[in-house]
Amino acid sequence: MRIEKVVPGFWIKVLGVLPALFGAFSVFGQFSLQDTVPVDQRVIRGSLENGLTYYIQQNPKPEAKLELRLVVNAGSVLEDERQLGLAHFVEHMAFNGSEHFEKNELISYLQSIGVSFGADLNAYTSFDETVYILPIPTDDPEKLLNGFAVLRDWAGGLLLTEEDIDAERSIIVEEWRTGQGVDQRLRDQYLPVLLQGSMYADRLPIGDMDIIRNAPYEDLRRFYRDWYRPDNMAVVAVGDVDPDEVLELIREYFGDLENRPDAPERMAFEVPEHVETLITVLTDEEAPGIQLQLFYKHKPSSSLTVQDYKDRMVRLMLGGMLTQRLDEIRQRPQAPFVYAGARYGSFVRDLDFFTTTGAVTSGNTLRGVESFLMENERVLRHGFTESELDRVKRSLSNSSERAFQEMDKMESRSIVGRYVSNYLTGAFAEGEANRYRLYSELLPAITVEDVNQMAKRLLRDQNRVLIVTASDSDKEDLPSEEALRSLFEQVKHMDLEPYQEEEVPEVLLSMMPQPGRVLDTEVYDQVEVTAITLQNGMRVFFKPTDYKNDEIIFTGSSKGGASLYPDEDHYAASYASVMVNVMGIGDFSPTALRKVLAGKNVSVTPNISTYGETISGSTSPRDLELALQLMHLYFTSPRTDRELFEVYLENQRNQLETAQANPDFQFNKRLNQIVNQGNIRGMGIFDPDQLDLIDLDRGMEIYRERFANAGNFEFLFTGNLDLEEVIPLVSLYLGSLPGDPTARDTPRDLGIRIPRGLSERIEVGRDDKSQVILYFSGPTDYDLDKSQQVSYLGEILTIRLIESLREETGGVYGVGARGGLARLPEESFSFSISFPCSPDNVEMLTELVWEEVRKIQQNGPEEQDLLKVRESKRINLEENMKRNGFWHGQLQAAISAEMPLETILGARDRILGVTADEVKAVANAFLQKEHLLEITRFPISNKNE
Repeated sequence: MRIEKVVPGFWIKVLGVLPALFGAFSVFGQFSLQDTVPVDQRVIRGSLENGLTYYIQQNPKPEAKLELRLVVNAGSVLEDERQLGLAHFVEHMAFNGSEHFEKNELISYLQSIGVSFGADLNAYTSFDETVYILPIPTDDPEKLLNGFAVLRDWAGGLLLTEEDIDAERSIIVEEWRTGQGVDQRLRDQYLPVLLQGSMYADRLPIGDMDIIRNAPYEDLRRFYRDWYRPDNMAVVAVGDVDPDEVLELIREYFGDLENRPDAPERMAFEVPEHVETLITVLTDEEAPGIQLQLFYKHKPSSSLTVQDYKDRMVRLMLGGMLTQRLDEIRQRPQAPFVYAGARYGSFVRDLDFFTTTGAVTSGNTLRGVESFLMENERVLRHGFTESELDRVKRSLSNSSERAFQEMDKMESRSIVGRYVSNYLTGAFAEGEANRYRLYSELLPAITVEDVNQMAKRLLRDQNRVLIVTASDSDKEDLPSEEALRSLFEQVKHMDLEPYQEEEVPEVLLSMMPQPGRVLDTEVYDQVEVTAITLQNGMRVFFKPTDYKNDEIIFTGSSKGGASLYPDEDHYAASYASVMVNVMGIGDFSPTALRKVLAGKNVSVTPNISTYGETISGSTSPRDLELALQLMHLYFTSPRTDRELFEVYLENQRNQLETAQANPDFQFNKRLNQIVNQGNIRGMGIFDPDQLDLIDLDRGMEIYRERFANAGNFEFLFTGNLDLEEVIPLVSLYLGSLPGDPTARDTPRDLGIRIPRGLSERIEVGRDDKSQVILYFSGPTDYDLDKSQQVSYLGEILTIRLIESLREETGGVYGVGARGGLARLPEESFSFSISFPCSPDNVEMLTELVWEEVRKIQQNGPEEQDLLKVRESKRINLEENMKRNGFWHGQLQAAISAEMPLETILGARDRILGVTADEVKAVANAFLQKEHLLEITRFPISNKNE
């Protein structure tokens, strides 16, 4: 047995001493470019005698949970011609009977200990691998043992009985059905071009449905025997368990697995290179617009040495810098594309790529491709500027530093994936400490010339693929492959000027405001919240936490919103905050603002909704002042730039025009009309002509009105807050805003109500698939206990519907139910049940839904289902109570609803107190046909059947 263990003690000591980091790193000396990049010091990595690889890392967040992964180095590319789709089929069978868990017993048991099917328990199959996902509670030794028993069964104990295989066939067909549509049709045509000459081109993981329906049982079992073996698998375990204990469990549960002497070799599959540029132009009647994808294909990049790591950083920088240039072009009048971006990535194991992708308007395909090629050629000839390099360096440096600061607060689920990738592809798994050290050493030494040379390596003349997809309606205007091919040569001979960028002010506020006084301070001891009242009437709440080292979340909200304006102002009011986000603030366009904020942890967004307005976002302690300056500007200095807004409207118009043929768009458009009963105040814009109704001047006037009175706002800040530092900053930037504490707005009820007692059939598209939505709604008194009861009903009903519609009937791949209570525009309930299915099964499956509803209405929920939901909610609450986002959301809801802030402290009692009789009662009260809006989607071809 081979074991590699790196002691993490040094990094534990360094955490929290960030200012001294650079000195501390001298303990190690500098990296050499030829050095091997170390794996995270906290992980134990090794292999058993049978070849099974393992990764173990102890991580305390969340408490009492272990993230387990079984990683199988086998996917659809290893299938033979009789097995197309069976790699994915085996994955499905892992949940349908094994040595220790009978069919459906596994899911039921895991639900009983708080592990939800889908949200927690899951798996995926790709071309090259199959990965099983199991987060397991560790508060009880039996749960931990059973978790390893599950993984062991997946690895070598699946039963694969004929009865169970046959029962799963239709479920996989339904999963395939959900993926059918224009994206799938186009993908099936261009993937063989992108992957030309490789096995991957003929091995999409979903497979061949004829084989899924009819494959001999032995073909499925053969794939399992051939590839699920210890020398082709890894176990990854990250969480709140002693590593020595985990290692012993891995030895105990996996040490006896054997490799077959006649097992096939795990081959690698090549994607051949090609000298010529491959071009494909595809159309489909339902395609939403014209999409461009330009690929420069490469063999996989090495992930071993410090030089490899530096190269990865430079590739990331190249993509980011080129994307910023493309984004600037997008905002110009008559831009050649609607949007565009560039990045380096990986598609399959033998194929990396650098790509520029984007969308263009009708008649602009040649211009769009030409612009992609021109910007690439501009980089090749003239390179980047020092200011571009400086901004991307600041962003990367900030990212690595912030991750290092949060190293001791990271949750296990955000860590485990790096070891999965390391096992499968050798990807770097250096961890936050090594990453920070590497970035600190390498970033300052990276030059513009390094990035320019990387561009010359990646933007080469051979091994290119250009993919154009468009609607049939654009077919006549699309250029030929020959015309597109000629562009590559033409651009080489163009006269291209170096990139020029405008000067950007370095400070957001040219004049500092006068701070406002704090009139009152109130402390809510039970929830550790401090509230102040500023002289302008604004109330500001602070919830200091230590859940994250470098996170502050904030929301400022007031009541009123677009509801306060008449119907003729509807579009202007609805788009007022969009205008500001598009045009910028103060002296800064959005592009200029991004440049100023490069390397800063700042996100601030204003929004005007139907019944209120908000300014929300996130930042870090060191960038809080910058975030407050932005908030000040969003209140006082919205910027008008007609040219930018016209560009935005033109792009929106083109996207709406091209989306009209897409069935999903058509469905959502009709659904929007039905749900809002034609009330303009609840409906979005689905027709291009509606954009002409947006009055820019009136919209900006409304925006200023809604943010004119700071006394109408209440703010909440949650996170790593030092109140002695924060309150003076808030007083300066928010307390200085104009405000009248006596002028409080109240939203106006616009009469938007979802119809009830109605059934609507919507026919769109040609694909043989349907969707059913059962939406119940109506007035009811708002009550926190009742809200929890409705939530229980949704989760319990989901369990029953998965069992009935999926496992027993095989009629759906997924089904869900959920509900809740609302306060605006009136106190009300809503509850929805939805699922996709075959058009032939709509009526039968809908009746099965009603059968399950009636069972709960007549008998109440089964006790075991109630306990499953209770345990899941209990675990989720315990974990959420140590997350900033949860506290912020709960406190914000209490502030907005004028409830006691201490309401959050009753959450546990409300969760644990729900009874079967209460769930039965809300099911009888709310799930009645008089409250129902029933929507069924059918393909057009079924119209007369």
